Amino acid sequence: MSVAVTQILWRPRGLLVDQFDSKEDLINAVITSSFIPGYLAPRPATMFRNRLCIDGGLTLFMPPTSASKTVRVCAFPASQLGLQGIGISPDCNPENRASGRELFNWALEPADDEILDRLFEFGYIDAAVWGEQNPVKDIVADNSPLVGNGSAK
Repeated sequence: MSVAVTQILWRPRGLLVDQFDSKEDLINAVITSSFIPGYLAPRPATMFRNRLCIDGGLTLFMPPTSASKTVRVCAFPASQLGLQGIGISPDCNPENRASGRELFNWALEPADDEILDRLFEFGYIDAAVWGEQNPVKDIVADNSPLVGNGSAK
């Protein structure tokens, strides 16, 4: 697991943190990775490992991965953000969508349950459209072992 943070001094640069000294260090990394200046606190940055840092999305919106197959998911219209290589986003099925501005506002302050249910449905449809265009059988062989719970078929 890697957590992206942005170190702001002396020049902003993205850092991928993948080793943690303790559970508390991991928690601090996650909090720092979502620290939006002026939103979570009135201060412009937070301290992480003796460095002034903020949200990692500002420099590493889609952090690199060493996985052989990766599906990148973005809750915002990737085309409007100029992002490439995004598999699943509102671009998959742009009909009846909220604007990028509305999505950003809801990311900072959640909407009513009715709207959240609709957004979940849109995300499900986006993933289904992606799945139709990228059949999983072409990506994962049927005889691949199951990974995740420690057991293999």
